[in-house]
Amino acid sequence: MPIDHRLSSGAHSFMTPSGATLTYFVHGKGPRTLVNVAPGWGCASILYQNSFTFLNDSFTFVHLEPRGTRGSSFPDDLTLMSSWHMSEDIESLRVHLGIAVLDGLIGHSNGGCIVAWYAIRFPQHVRSLVLLDSQLPDPMQTPEAVEAFRGGRGPQHIPDDAAFAKAMDACLPLYFARPSQDMPRFKSKLFTNVPQIKCWAAQDRVEEQYSEQDSQLDKIEARTLVVLGREDFICPIPVSEMLAARIQRSTLAVIEDSGHFPWIERQERFAAAFKSFFGSL
Repeated sequence: MPIDHRLSSGAHSFMTPSGATLTYFVHGKGPRTLVNVAPGWGCASILYQNSFTFLNDSFTFVHLEPRGTRGSSFPDDLTLMSSWHMSEDIESLRVHLGIAVLDGLIGHSNGGCIVAWYAIRFPQHVRSLVLLDSQLPDPMQTPEAVEAFRGGRGPQHIPDDAAFAKAMDACLPLYFARPSQDMPRFKSKLFTNVPQIKCWAAQDRVEEQYSEQDSQLDKIEARTLVVLGREDFICPIPVSEMLAARIQRSTLAVIEDSGHFPWIERQERFAAAFKSFFGSL
């Protein structure tokens, strides 16, 4: 199967050697191919497909749905649903595409955690890395502390996808620097799918298996852009500062007047930082 077919615009799926099904979506027509990995908790890549369009002339995006999400199958053993395990889905995609070294790998929020694990585990297979408002596991965080922070709003308390969507809506304003300006478009045009509670429940149950990512960041060899919004409350500046400090070939870019979604909230500022990073490779 020629590589141009595997990277043709639209939806794709393939079977891994272990028998799992993975789905991905190709958008854009730019000369540089970038793999974007959706977070593993069930939000899917639709948000990124809809909101990265301003970059589609410069890049070809391959939006990967990790295991369990939107057509990608769950493993029979749900202990394999951690972000560490999900990084293996990227390697399966790379092999499927027949690409020796991924030119660019991107992850937002928990997607950033997944792609960082990939760059740690498979450093020879990724040339450039973008950690976008990235999550970093806290090895000191206990399940009891997490539950106390959530205040009874963890996945075990959410019965179905509709309730999950409602819970997300309730806290969504916190994710934006200017919620009244940016939330209406986000909800009506960008994040248009219903999140999957089964994904969050499965990932959350096993995530602490591999929580010491911070001590392994020096294994990342890829040139890395760490970028975030100044007012991101959920993956705040100290997290990205630690990532940038511990990844050897990294650049930190802070987008002012934006929160957890800087490419949506301050598109031009984000595009300048993003294109400058890839233009200098």
